[in-house]
Amino acid sequence: MKAQVGAGVDFAVLANKVGVFVPSVESGQRVEQGTVLGSVEDRQLVSPVGATVVSVIAARTTVPANYPVVTLRFDGFGLTGDLSNLVATVGNAPFAGKFQVTDGVGPTDCSGVVPLASDASSGAEGQSSTISVSDSYACLIPTDSLVRAGQSAILVVTAQARNDVASLPVTAVAGRLQKGQVRRPDGTVVDVGLGATDGARIEITSGLKAGDAVSATPPDLDPQSK
Repeated sequence: MKAQVGAGVDFAVLANKVGVFVPSVESGQRVEQGTVLGSVEDRQLVSPVGATVVSVIAARTTVPANYPVVTLRFDGFGLTGDLSNLVATVGNAPFAGKFQVTDGVGPTDCSGVVPLASDASSGAEGQSSTISVSDSYACLIPTDSLVRAGQSAILVVTAQARNDVASLPVTAVAGRLQKGQVRRPDGTVVDVGLGATDGARIEITSGLKAGDAVSATPPDLDPQSK
């Protein structure tokens, strides 16, 4: 995509699983690349770059996967772009990126590709009750790259492909986000876990195994039809 260099980026760090969030930092704290920001159950969240903590949600909050828990401010340059189509395809999987500044540096790897934080509502003791994110993501430009605000660039964002997974046509599945249902040929409705999709097929993470037969018509979820 085409993008423009901007100065200063506020971005969110998302929970990487369902569970209780335990913060390790507080608002106003300066962190370095790799600093542990907190954990959700047994998984640590780390900062992809040196940044300043803007807000942190309340400690011991039970959060779903991909919930924004920390806002960081990167005092450097970034390239922003709308990744709604990519997010709809693969979810909030880790992204990587490269950029080429027009008549300038590149191709160069982004220091991180992160969701932009659009708002943070402050709570008690400097904690945030909510952190809002948008479909826009930012490529954080390495601090040793010679760029300036306003330069144009080409940004390429990628996600890891999933191979050899159980999948079904999306037209056979009711639901698109994490959970759904399918109908077996005998009419039985089965709850299934859903993963990545390429728009035509969708990954089945649980509820079925390779070789199971399902109807091409998904369950009717309209309660008035029952």
